[in-house]
This record gives sequence, structure tokens and C-alpha cells, in this order.
Amino acid sequence: MSRLGRLANRAADLLFLPPLDRFWRRRLRGKVLCLLYHRVDQPGRVPFLDRFGVPPIPPAALAAELAFLQRRGARFLTYADLRAGRFPAAEEFAVIVSFDDGLRSNYEEGLEVLEGLGLPAVFFQSSGMLSGGGLVWEHALYWYGAHPVLAPQLAALAQQRLALPAELEGAALIARLRDTTPMAEVRELLAQMAERWGTAGELASAADRLYPNESHLRRARDAGHELGSHGHHHVPRCSISAAEFEQELDQSSAVLSRVLGEAPQAFSYPFNSHLPGDAQICGRHFCQVATVDGALLTASTPALDLPRFTWPGPHPNRLRRRRWLWTGTLAWPGR
Repeated sequence: MSRLGRLANRAADLLFLPPLDRFWRRRLRGKVLCLLYHRVDQPGRVPFLDRFGVPPIPPAALAAELAFLQRRGARFLTYADLRAGRFPAAEEFAVIVSFDDGLRSNYEEGLEVLEGLGLPAVFFQSSGMLSGGGLVWEHALYWYGAHPVLAPQLAALAQQRLALPAELEGAALIARLRDTTPMAEVRELLAQMAERWGTAGELASAADRLYPNESHLRRARDAGHELGSHGHHHVPRCSISAAEFEQELDQSSAVLSRVLGEAPQAFSYPFNSHLPGDAQICGRHFCQVATVDGALLTASTPALDLPRFTWPGPHPNRLRRRRWLWTGTLAWPGR
């Protein structure tokens, strides 16, 4: 962004001064603002996720954000509420709080925040992210990429096996492997790393610290929160075939049904990766599908295309935080 653009962006923050709250609340009347968070945690607790993954939101910051909306009269819902026909009246506005991936900290620090405020939420769980196994492919990539000894070995093996450029390393290498490399090739690369360096035990230990166990999920369900599916292995749709994608849905639904005693009814796309026709595939397994396509929900929003706004990271000032909470975006208001 140019210097002029940055100045204009800062000036737009002034539109979110407290006296203008009535305007922004009026804009939300009769609609649902769906907010997405990924990891409720203190920065520094999981260094390899901090380095390559989505930044964590500290519990106190999450509590401040949700309390802000609660004080301004938000009606907090879940996707189950929408399925039951509960929608904000013309003079109301509603918020759905959701968490993707399903990391352990969301069921500990995040759940504590929700219980303190008396609010419901939706936890979209990748069923492969349960303790008792190794790290899923994405987190294994991050773990190797942050390892002082094994990161160069990962880069060398990727260059050898995948013919990647020699200068590709660090965050650029991880992004290439995560975002554009076929999943079969990534899995083979990780299997070779584990076999060559004997890291299976370390990856399993990291998974046990990072991922929830089945009792975490049941506790959230019993507290009134909704559990949805986020696939099984947290694989981008663009990296697998339609048949493999449907297998991910089948496996996730089966695991969560076993753990919770009932099948999940809502699904969210890992990485917000989806292709034309995927909603119809999802519709064979779920009643609702959540995206991160950045729009408000209305009564006419299709159930298989429910957009959310993802947390943009730490806010530089209080006005910027108000801007995110009232609009779900940091783009120029009205865009």
C-alpha cells in the first residue's frame, strides 16, 4: 500500500469513533455477522505455528472483542440456530462466533472466554487433529520448517524430489509446499523426512500438546456449543480430487459421529479452498457449508454458502478493532 493509501486507511478509522456506533449497528439490523478465529492462545507458546500459521489471538483480546459486541446488543447464535429458523428480527443484529481447525487451546482458553461471557460458538473440528496420532501434514511442514537442523534438510529433499528451485527456502518453501504442491507429493516428502530422521515420536508428542482429545469436544458440546466438520486431514480442496474430497467428508463425519454420538450438520472448507460444484458434494453430507468469503448473512443466504469474516490479526489501535468488529473487514467502508 502506498503512503497515501496508508494515510487514507488511517483516516477511515475515524469513521469508527464511538458516537458513530448507532450508524454501524443500524447497518447490521436483520443480518448475521459471522466471525472466524483460528487459535486462541498466547503468542510464543507454539513457535512453529507462530512462524508459519495464522497468528493467535490472546484470550484477553478475544474476550474484549466479544464483550464489545455483547454490550452493543448482539444476539449470539450458532449454525444450529439458523437450521432451527432462529434469525435476528428486523431491529436486531446477530453474531456467530466460529473457530476453525480445532486446536486444543480453543477448547481450553477459548472455551473459558465463552463461558465467562455466557456465549455460544461453533467449533469446526478437523477430525484428524485429535491427540493420539501425529501432526497433520500442514503442521508437520511447519514443525520441520522451524527446526534449526531439519529445515535445511527439508529444503534439500524438496529440491531433490520435487525439482524445486535451490533458492526456495524458509516461509517461501513452506508456502509452495502447502499451497500449490499436490498433496500426494507433500505426504511422500513428509514420510521420507520422518523415516530418514526418525521424527515420528517427536511429531506425535507435538500433536498431543497441540490437539484436543475426545473429552474436549464432548465438554464443548455439553456446554451448548456446536461442533462442525472441518474435514479430516485439513487438506485444501484444490490439492485433491473430487473423490478424495468426498472421502475427507465421509471420514470426518464418521469420526465426529463416533465421538459425539451424532453426525455434524455444518462444514467449513479448510483454507477456504473450494471449487465449482463442491457445495453440491458437501450437501450430500451436511446441511450447511461455511466459507470465508466475507459477507453478511441474510435470511436468503444459501445454506451451502454461508460467508464468514476471518480475524485479520492484532489491531494497531482501538479504532481499527472497532472497524473489524462492526464490518468484519479492514477494507474501505462500503467496499
